[in-house]
Amino acid sequence: MTPAVTADGVTVRYGRRTIFSEVRLTLAAGTFTAIVGPNGSGKSSLLRVLAGVQRASEGTTSRNGGVALIASAAHPPPDVSPRELADYGLALRRPWWRMRPSAQEEEAVHAALVRTGLSDRADDPIATLSDGEVQRAWIAAALATSAATLLIDEPTSHLDLRYQIETLQTLREVAAHDVAVCAAVHDLTLAARFADTISLLAGGSLVSGPPAEILEPGALRDAFGIDVSVHHHPADGYLVCLPR
Repeated sequence: MTPAVTADGVTVRYGRRTIFSEVRLTLAAGTFTAIVGPNGSGKSSLLRVLAGVQRASEGTTSRNGGVALIASAAHPPPDVSPRELADYGLALRRPWWRMRPSAQEEEAVHAALVRTGLSDRADDPIATLSDGEVQRAWIAAALATSAATLLIDEPTSHLDLRYQIETLQTLREVAAHDVAVCAAVHDLTLAARFADTISLLAGGSLVSGPPAEILEPGALRDAFGIDVSVHHHPADGYLVCLPR
């Protein structure tokens, strides 16, 4: 699998406080990586460093292709449509003298809306969309730029269970189209169900691997400070993590 983003020995400090140190992580095209860990462990900081919008205190990062970062706290204007939002990133790249999108850009926006299931709501105001549809509109905006890597900070934040599932299913489908997807996810069970790789960030260190390897009771107790029982779903086999 082709490396899309690589972090090598990355350390982030704020003043005298070290958030994490010597982090090594590779995001590969066609895979979905979930970053999990307690509040304050540095998940958002790591995503910003991977995206190149924040400089690491130490270490290096490399990127193969464009990278798009979506923050869950971002709220588009209520009268903007998903089509307009998806065109925004492309508009930033246009020469100042060209006001309208090219045919190629219009096709990229259309394809992004189709991929995220929003083609039938492409011209509706954002204010009329559900929270899950708004999240998918942000994903469409990233895809329209042909980003090789999609980074999302807490994509399921403030969503009910149905829209959490729909959003994570969308991310898996995006990854299947040879995009490297990485998201900070709070729910361990949802992370285990949808992600190919789990990266556990806790205590200033990062460990990555398959869900069954990383989400084990001892590691979760050390990371979160509580006992967590881990079971396999009886029908589908994915891990279910429950606090005791």
